[in-house]
Amino acid sequence: MKKKEQLKSAGTSSRPGKGAVAASLTFSLLLALILFFFWEETRSLDFILSLQPRSAVEESLFRAFTFLGDDQFFMLFFGVLIWCVDKKAGFRTGVVLLLSGIYSGLLKELTNLERPALPGIIHPGNKAFPSGHALTAVAFWGYLAAQIDKVGFWAWAVFAIVMVSISRLVLGHHFLGDVLGGIALGIPFLLLILYLTPLLGEKCRHRTLPLPFLVGITLAVPVFLAVIVPGPDTPKLMGLLAGAACGYVLEGKYVKLAVSASFIKQVIKAVIGFVVLFGIVMGLGPLLPSSVNILGFTRYGAGGLWVTFLAPALFKKLKLLA
Repeated sequence: MKKKEQLKSAGTSSRPGKGAVAASLTFSLLLALILFFFWEETRSLDFILSLQPRSAVEESLFRAFTFLGDDQFFMLFFGVLIWCVDKKAGFRTGVVLLLSGIYSGLLKELTNLERPALPGIIHPGNKAFPSGHALTAVAFWGYLAAQIDKVGFWAWAVFAIVMVSISRLVLGHHFLGDVLGGIALGIPFLLLILYLTPLLGEKCRHRTLPLPFLVGITLAVPVFLAVIVPGPDTPKLMGLLAGAACGYVLEGKYVKLAVSASFIKQVIKAVIGFVVLFGIVMGLGPLLPSSVNILGFTRYGAGGLWVTFLAPALFKKLKLLA
């Protein structure tokens, strides 16, 4: 219950103080200088080899940490926030997550650097620099920590960012420079988001826009970005954003689900929501493969629409309320 009350404050973001901004940017600049002066050293294959896990237990531990930066984890977390905690906080956090994915994907395409060539390691299809896990962990956990604004959660956020970053090295998916770059580039992105969120919220608070216009914008902007922004993951991310944003608008007009409910009903909502969500995203993969951009966009768009609109509508129909 305490956690829920804390997250409810995420609907009204506050900007970080000048001291926090200065310290964050200084740290980001320090990492950038390390990359500039020690670039070759940060791309040492011998260093990555020295970190390889010595046992199955150690490997499993770091796979668990890397999961905290995976798309699957973020989708689970996104769903819990939307369905059980705070719709506005969940939607805003989801948008931050998706934008950070686009940002890191664009940087990967521009730098076009290869991942470590290690025997037995199967890498994702995108490039190495910056580490998307490290950058997204900074954006996601940093954004949540800024909204909750509790010392304990800030400590957890820093720990999660560090361990996600280290896990990418231990599992052999990135060089040290990729991870340092992800953190260095993630910090200014996070600060920009924290600055813009309350500004945009203030401008939109007293404006009532027609529903067709809002739906059109939520679809048109992601489609436009999916076309012009390079990267193998862009269509999926923009499809998810389009579906989630459109569903969020429709839910606010037609459903208006109250997220509070008994513990048992919250568990039922989560189970139903996750089963259908992964049925859409994973189960429809063979029919709507991501290798075809429009099909990947459609599949992930359906997943986003389920999370923000169809699932809340079903939960209301089933009377999964307090």
